[in-house]
Amino acid sequence: EDVTFYSFLNVESSATEKEIARAYRKLSLALHPDKNPDANSKERFALLGSIASILRNQESRERYNFFYKNGVPKWRGTGWYYKRYRPGLTGVLIGLFVLCSFLHYVVMWINFYQEKKRMRFFIQEAREIAWGKRMKKQNARKRVNVNDKQFIVDGDNVAFLTDEGEEFLLGEDKVAKPCFRDLFPVLICKTTLEKILTLLRLKSKSINGMEIPIDGKEPFSSDDERSEAGDHPKGKARRRKLDRKAKSNI
Repeated sequence: EDVTFYSFLNVESSATEKEIARAYRKLSLALHPDKNPDANSKERFALLGSIASILRNQESRERYNFFYKNGVPKWRGTGWYYKRYRPGLTGVLIGLFVLCSFLHYVVMWINFYQEKKRMRFFIQEAREIAWGKRMKKQNARKRVNVNDKQFIVDGDNVAFLTDEGEEFLLGEDKVAKPCFRDLFPVLICKTTLEKILTLLRLKSKSINGMEIPIDGKEPFSSDDERSEAGDHPKGKARRRKLDRKAKSNI
């Protein structure tokens, strides 16, 4: 059991000189050899006197407090060293996880504001070309070119025109705000879980090279049917790819 001078006297480390003297008198009456005939009573009483003497003196108490707070150094072959806290592998990984997540979250917010600024720029430039420098609103639908990119200005609405002829309405509200589920650790966990579920699903669907119904649904004969149904990963991925392509072309 770890016993300190303060715990031996049953006082706090911030105790005053008077409190230490009071605790010493109280304990000396209980540990006096005349009242305790056992063999260790003299040693304990002598120890009590030494402790009280050290804590009553300001200089010796400061020296003791230094070792009380920092611990006693140990000999390591080449010198005396204090024991310091060394985080284990788990602690280091958790720390890196939190730090990287925080930095990634900050970067996402920076990208968010940059994307809004970029969106605002294209909307403003497209309107200025379509309406003129006086920015007099026109309801006519016009096709304009901004930085070699095609836009459609229809009243207040500004849409980006893709090479395939699709139109994507622009607006600052179209820029998604960062959220915790977009953090890379969450995405890694989500991706891993999806892969595991996909493997389990494929395993349950194939028996001796034949597909069987899942959740009461008839199996599809090809990936094209799955894509047309909209619930196949390829169909969802194709839609997401078109959205990303449109945004990346702006």
